Amino acid sequence: MKNKFLEISVMISRQISENGYSDNTKLPCEKDLSDTYQVSRETVRKALKHLTQSGKVYSIKGSGHYVRQSLPQMESSLNRLTSVTELIRQSGLIEGEMEVFFYKRIPSREEADMLKIQANDPVFIVERIRTADGEPFIYSQNILPQSIVGEDFPVKYEKGSLLNCLKTKYRIDITEAITEVLAVRQEEQLPYRLKDANTPLLKFKQLHYDAKATPIFISYDVMRNDAIRFFIHRVK
Repeated sequence: MKNKFLEISVMISRQISENGYSDNTKLPCEKDLSDTYQVSRETVRKALKHLTQSGKVYSIKGSGHYVRQSLPQMESSLNRLTSVTELIRQSGLIEGEMEVFFYKRIPSREEADMLKIQANDPVFIVERIRTADGEPFIYSQNILPQSIVGEDFPVKYEKGSLLNCLKTKYRIDITEAITEVLAVRQEEQLPYRLKDANTPLLKFKQLHYDAKATPIFISYDVMRNDAIRFFIHRVK
């Protein structure tokens, strides 16, 4: 059978459920699983990789595979502009953030073109990890022109929704965004909290506009797809 490993992954998942394995329980080694299901170790290896990518197990190098805790699922439509804070709260979870960093630099040519600013106009970069019920879900990098938020932006910044911060502190209402869905490249620099989770990731590149169609900021959001599901409503 060409996709035998998928069949084995279902069997292993069923074994986890039927045996009542709790979170962080170590699974049998590849050899034992191979003997149990009478398949090659390569097939078992592919099955475990599939379960890891689907977020059901995680691996520790040199140790083995373990049952992964069940994560809350959040759903969102890409047709509607929704802040991360709103998305988390709508799912009945408590939003938070960790590891917030600010710095200032000159924009790249692409960033300057997107934001319609001069090549030497400085931009603020805000990097942070957003959490839901304390679990890291999203790594965000936001790029805002200093000409819009001012030199004191790090002082005015409020935790939580950046859209709400801009509205309350600057009277800027973000009404729309153009979103590009990108692949997460192997060489990308991501926080270890997301990399160590060893889960499938989605990356969104977004340019946010106000009601006058003025570009306000760029965001790069890397989200865990094992916890967040996105849908697009397509009609003819």
